Amino acid sequence: MTTNRIPDTFRITQGAHGLMAVALRVQHLNSAALARVADLGNGSCDVFFTTPFGVTVARRVRGTVSRDGVVIPIMELIEGLKAEEAEGAGGAAPEGTAVDACELSFHSHDGAWPGALPPLSAFQLLDEIPAADALRLADEGRALARQFSGPLGPPASLLDQEVIHVTSVDGTKDCAIPMRSIFACAALSFIPPLGAKLPASIPRTLRVSVAGRWVRIDAPFGSVYRNEGLPLLSL
Repeated sequence: MTTNRIPDTFRITQGAHGLMAVALRVQHLNSAALARVADLGNGSCDVFFTTPFGVTVARRVRGTVSRDGVVIPIMELIEGLKAEEAEGAGGAAPEGTAVDACELSFHSHDGAWPGALPPLSAFQLLDEIPAADALRLADEGRALARQFSGPLGPPASLLDQEVIHVTSVDGTKDCAIPMRSIFACAALSFIPPLGAKLPASIPRTLRVSVAGRWVRIDAPFGSVYRNEGLPLLSL
């Protein structure tokens, strides 16, 4: 006997266009990627994505979800966002149309998400990294990847290479930033290109915070999370 499940809903009041941009980049890296929506309880949600870099990334939007933690295959999320964009454009979405609010309906794939989400609070800021330094490291990493990559992509030794070491001002906490985290920031365009004309409100740094074994990098257009103990699996 088949039981019809009630669809979950994800209502975005601000940020749908930016979420679409990130989702498309994630899909370009891996069409089997997943998205998971975490309700922050203050009218905002973090949308987490799996990546082939062994880290998870997130984009924050204003909105609500019917059930915390629902999981959406990346293609379903993109199709839903595109459908809402087309409807908002009167049934035909011209190139460049940006609809920043929408309501999505879908059946969650909860059991497919690998591992746990990072904590939503308790992160301690260690330091800030100039965005220009991260872009330079990403360029250097891509050059090495082109030189040494095999059929399965960049070697694990390159992805795991520590490229930045961050220590708190009081010296009590520190963490290593591997190339895989920098690659994720660059591949998903979380860091604006050098020379880009940006509003003064857009930061020019990456903030590095820790909570237990979790390391978070907050870039201008998204966040990257890595678990130093058990990294999230890539899909």
